[in-house]
Amino acid sequence: MPSQHHEATHPSLPGNHRRGAKHSILPVLKSYLTRPVQPVSFALGGNCHVETIYAAYFRSLPDVRLHRLSGGSENTYVRHMLVRARSKGWRVVVFNSRGCGNSPVTTPKLYSASFTGDMREVVAHVSARYPKANLYAVGWSMGANILVRYLGEESHTCPLSGAVSLCNPFDLVNSGEDFRYGLYDKALASALRKNFKKHALLFEDMGGEYNIPLAANAKYVREFDDGLTRVSFGFKSVDDYYSDSSSSKSVKHVRIPLLCIQAANDPVAPSRGIPREDIKENPNCLLIVTPKGGHLGWVAGDEAPFGAPWTDPVVMDYLQHLERVAVKGLACHSNSVDAQQCTESLHSLEV
Repeated sequence: MPSQHHEATHPSLPGNHRRGAKHSILPVLKSYLTRPVQPVSFALGGNCHVETIYAAYFRSLPDVRLHRLSGGSENTYVRHMLVRARSKGWRVVVFNSRGCGNSPVTTPKLYSASFTGDMREVVAHVSARYPKANLYAVGWSMGANILVRYLGEESHTCPLSGAVSLCNPFDLVNSGEDFRYGLYDKALASALRKNFKKHALLFEDMGGEYNIPLAANAKYVREFDDGLTRVSFGFKSVDDYYSDSSSSKSVKHVRIPLLCIQAANDPVAPSRGIPREDIKENPNCLLIVTPKGGHLGWVAGDEAPFGAPWTDPVVMDYLQHLERVAVKGLACHSNSVDAQQCTESLHSLEV
């Protein structure tokens, strides 16, 4: 394995992995880190845009029976992760941000990259329902940004036992600059308009700084955020909203195991926005960067081109390792065996 301060030196490695996390987690992921990530060449050719769009439109959607708390989640990458976790015997809850996944909205406030209150409520609810269970969280894209912000805010008091962040934009200023006025900007703006129009009646009488016509007809995300989002959450300007909502500032405050997986060619979450130094300096964090993968694409691995993304088994193995360590630590205390040996095994993890 490469040293803490350098990129992976072997040319076949799928990218580079920086770690504040200690060595014990790396053997768990060794099989993934010592073989190349090979996108399906006939369809992708290494193009980040093709891989992103291909995964969004052609990845299979597993048929999953969802209950009330998680009903409506339609993203293929979420469904595949859900199926994998369930096959390993895990209970799974999917948290949809306000208005997403056909979730109802009853107040004049949609989701934002800055707001962690809803996630806090979900974690509290699940904790109360399963008080003896260790809780883990996985976030994708903007959901990853919200997750990492939550971890930083909770810091030492975080009730989660581990987390994974995938394709996190981290720095929303940089991310916004990269996709502004392009295909992804227009696609996301269209989704935001569609979500808004479903709940337009809630915003009928909004005055003050709200610009409802601008949001309702926004061609670009920045217009929507200026007319609605930044006002709803108390920001003076869109730039303030993007800057203050960036999860890159939260990494240094994370106090639970956190695995971050990014693609170097991500067109939505640019690699230059990754807070590499903060991740490296935090003993709880581990970063894997693959050279290819696009945004939530990663059309590679045993199930490509239509099945689960390359990241799914990596994430599952990581979470299972954390759970094994947590259970081992509990057994040490309950059975009063060699406490020093158990403590050392936990401390050597430090991820």
